[in-house]
Amino acid sequence: MAVQVGLSDLYYAILTKDDSTGVAYQSPVKIAGAINAKISPKVDTQTLYADDGPSETVTSLGEIEVEFEAKDIPLSVQASLLGHTISNGILVKSVSDTAPYVALGFKSKKSNGKYRFVWIFKGRFETPEQEYKTSEDKPSFQTPKLKGTFVKRDNDGRWQIIGDEDEAGFTAGSTWFNAVVNVSSDTTPPTLSSTTPANNATSVAVSTTVQLVFSEAISPDSVNTSNIMVIKDSDGSVVSGTLSQSADKTTITFTPSANLSASTVYRIIATTGVRDLAGNSLAQAQVRKFTTA
Repeated sequence: MAVQVGLSDLYYAILTKDDSTGVAYQSPVKIAGAINAKISPKVDTQTLYADDGPSETVTSLGEIEVEFEAKDIPLSVQASLLGHTISNGILVKSVSDTAPYVALGFKSKKSNGKYRFVWIFKGRFETPEQEYKTSEDKPSFQTPKLKGTFVKRDNDGRWQIIGDEDEAGFTAGSTWFNAVVNVSSDTTPPTLSSTTPANNATSVAVSTTVQLVFSEAISPDSVNTSNIMVIKDSDGSVVSGTLSQSADKTTITFTPSANLSASTVYRIIATTGVRDLAGNSLAQAQVRKFTTA
């Protein structure tokens, strides 16, 4: 049996939404130099006694204590995780600062060379103790630690997800840190809600960018120029440009490398390769047209 022998790729992602309508996170940010991570769930067990003996037991999950240690935790990361502000390289801490809820993810190498992947979904970190020590004749490392308390999500009651390359059917390792992984029973495909320019718009400025707004968050690994493109209607030539995605992952912006041609019809295309976070693809390719001025 393979055992855990390593830790790497420590990431956090700020939780922006957790209610009955859904869950949303900002894009994951890497914390370089992971050293260790410890997850300690607290479980409360109560026993009912009847007929002079134990008859029933009930357990419930309480808070989950999480601690991680890294080679360094930059001031910018501390500001994000603890709700502080940073300006001109100076970290400013105030009594009114409130740490945001975040998810924490990492992977652990196993003795057989395969990896186990982890996300814990919702927790807040607390301001750490500070200790500084003078140099001695034998160097000693002073590595920072952060402790936090995690809880279940309001939306679905989940608190952790684990993937393992030794498990049949697991294929998410290469995209595990693109976004907080969310296994769900969602089978509803996303839809294209609107585009800018709007369908059949005319007199569009040649300097325009193109935006596609979807009904839900789109998986970042499906946002590429093979799935989302702008082409010239007359000959099908693909417009060169770059794609970007909004923080909530619902809006995708295409920025052409150069101005579009004047008095020309263009098509905006989203293929069925576009997927939501649950892996559902567009039911059919979407095409919108616009004409430049």
